[in-house]
Amino acid sequence: MNMLGLRLALAALVVGTTLSGCTFFAPFTTCEGTDSAVAELDRLPVLNLRPPQASPAGDGKADGAACHEDSGDAWLSANRLYTYDGSRAELLEYYGREAPAAGWRPIQRLDTGPDGQISVFCFESREQPSITLAFESREHLRELYGIEPGPDPMGPGSRIWFSLSAEAASDGSRMGCFG
Repeated sequence: MNMLGLRLALAALVVGTTLSGCTFFAPFTTCEGTDSAVAELDRLPVLNLRPPQASPAGDGKADGAACHEDSGDAWLSANRLYTYDGSRAELLEYYGREAPAAGWRPIQRLDTGPDGQISVFCFESREQPSITLAFESREHLRELYGIEPGPDPMGPGSRIWFSLSAEAASDGSRMGCFG
């Protein structure tokens, strides 16, 4: 094969693999061999950080850790689901104080009102995976966790469902709030 033919063949290979979504030049990570990193993330002590009035929820169905390959590159997550019989403001105050004391800093202000516009709050650490505090909707509880939260009481004494989760790269290393 002459040089021109070789160049055309290589160009066709590069263009063809790029257009098909595959490439030889940027291999993606997979979940293969991540079991120990998943287990380590699941043992992250900050996932058990909760106010005394918060209780584990859902009989542990939503708790645990896994590796995910749904975005091209594999990533790890660990989750805890809790119920709380206080206010959203009390939870934000608690995590605004306790997460920094444990080594995580919020990446945005935690005083957003209960208007439903912001329901996820992320904290980062220099060496540890990011953690996320999320206020779970009734629909989310049903669809993602298979949990029926019961009737929706309005007013004082309403139960708040929230999750605390951690995310890491496939090797267990730090991953920030925005990937």
